[in-house]
Amino acid sequence: MKGNDFEYTPAALRMSGVANGVSQLHGEVANEMWQSYDNICEIKAITNAQDEVYWTDPILATALESKDDKLLLGRKKQLKRELFKVVADQEGDLFDENVLTIVWARRFAGYKRADLIMRDMERFEKMIRNVDRPVQIIWAGKPYPEDIPGIDQFNYIKEHTHYQKEIAILTGYELSLSGILKRGADIWLNTPRRPQEASGTSGMTAAMNGAINLSVQDGWMPEFQRPGENCWVLPMADTNRDHYQQDNEDHENLMNLLENVVIPCYYDRPKEWVEIMKNSMKDVVPRFDSKRMARQYYMDLYGN
Repeated sequence: MKGNDFEYTPAALRMSGVANGVSQLHGEVANEMWQSYDNICEIKAITNAQDEVYWTDPILATALESKDDKLLLGRKKQLKRELFKVVADQEGDLFDENVLTIVWARRFAGYKRADLIMRDMERFEKMIRNVDRPVQIIWAGKPYPEDIPGIDQFNYIKEHTHYQKEIAILTGYELSLSGILKRGADIWLNTPRRPQEASGTSGMTAAMNGAINLSVQDGWMPEFQRPGENCWVLPMADTNRDHYQQDNEDHENLMNLLENVVIPCYYDRPKEWVEIMKNSMKDVVPRFDSKRMARQYYMDLYGN
């Protein structure tokens, strides 16, 4: 209690024997948030995970295991075509399997910053319309009914991109579409405002299917990332600055990475690209497979 206010989280932490964050960073943030309260339980960290068997495309997995790069890239193009059928059905746009395809797909929430890449519209449009190195972008997801910042972001993106044939906004984000997006993406874009993402899991299943993560260093990513080897990450923005300044810094870093590193790698250095793809697939399992997570919950939390 603080005056007449009842605080749910401190109460729960005082009545629990142990609690956990869902990534190492989340555990650190949670401990820092609640350390000033007395008599709270220990807060451990058990990083979220995903089921490899459910999410991974078996042909991609076979190609990786057999070191067959031709099969890997051929299957990836086939999976892109399957995604683009959904794009054509919903949006009427005809996407090109040879064009770098970026996907941002998850719950629309204010802190996830779906519109971060569009902060400078002139620069954004110049990037996607580059004749020599074009880019296609797909957004998918839903905001909660009362999440005004998330709704505003969705509406802003829709309003400012409905006329652009290089962009699609897909309706829904259920299991079937989620899998199609992850299997068909070249880049899986993740743009939360650090340190507000507890874990995030979509990037794990994207990595299982040869999509390369381009991400803020938040949630699960610091445990996975080997920048330039299995993913690309934005330099750390100053989290002590206000949101406007932090968002500007992250936007600038994101665009610099795309323009100077990611897009040139896709078009000019295909061998390097496929190595990053394979490293991503290798590094995400078993560390971020659900079997590890279940075992860790049993051993570190419920087994005590």
